[in-house]
Amino acid sequence: MAYNKLNRYRFYKKVLDIVNEHYITGVTTYSGIFHEYVESVYPMSYNSFMKIVNMPNLDRLIAEEEAVLAANN
Repeated sequence: MAYNKLNRYRFYKKVLDIVNEHYITGVTTYSGIFHEYVESVYPMSYNSFMKIVNMPNLDRLIAEEEAVLAANN
C-alpha cells in the first residue's frame, strides 16, 4: 500500500513545484495559478488543489513512504 501513497505524494510534489515556480507574493493568487498552469496539466477541482497546497510536511511524508517501501523490498 505504501507504493500508492508514495505516488500520490510525488504527484502532490509536482503540483507544488508548479505553484512555487509561478507564485509571487502579493502579485499572484492561488486561483490564478490553478487556472493558468495546473488545471490544464492535472485536471482536478480547486478544492483538491488547495488541499495539496496546504498539505504540511510533504517532503517528510515522501521520505517516510520511501523508507517503508525500501524496508519491504
